[in-house]
Amino acid sequence: MNNHTLQHFRQRGAALLISLIILLMITLMGVSALKSGIFQEMMAFNAQAEEMSFHAAETGINAIVREARTNNALLNDLIDAGNTATEHCVTLGGGLQEANCGAGETIDERAAIVSEVSSHFDSKKILLGSDADYFKDYQFVSEGNGRFVQASMPFSTTNYQEWRKVGPASGQFSDESGMMDYSQNLPGI
Repeated sequence: MNNHTLQHFRQRGAALLISLIILLMITLMGVSALKSGIFQEMMAFNAQAEEMSFHAAETGINAIVREARTNNALLNDLIDAGNTATEHCVTLGGGLQEANCGAGETIDERAAIVSEVSSHFDSKKILLGSDADYFKDYQFVSEGNGRFVQASMPFSTTNYQEWRKVGPASGQFSDESGMMDYSQNLPGI
């Protein structure tokens, strides 16, 4: 064999080796991009799940406040219960319902998220800037909880909201039971 043929044979082997190394590097970059994409998808899913549980908690609070605007019986129930929490569940088909959510009572069509709210009467105060004989400020507290049904989805959000309703001092919302705390709102007392 001459020198020229031997040199040509060595170059063929070097080209194959370089091609295999380049193929290995491209494969590693592809696997790395795939892992990165899966990780970013998991992060996006977690952010979405947290947002969904937050909105479920807010939905519970909004449902109780909306119901209180039109349903004086709910307000009376909260006032009668005093500091004892009253539990409600928000469902897709039935809206706001009394008691905690049971099996299958979810807020979404996929039956994956539960929206519960716990509310209680906080206090009754003089409405500042008004005639105290006619109007009072009824203050309530609601705590909404949004969570996923499946135990494998550990996302849960609890939101706390204070809200109030202005009502007449006599009649349905009278102070006959002595709930007023005059010392907190009157200057100099």
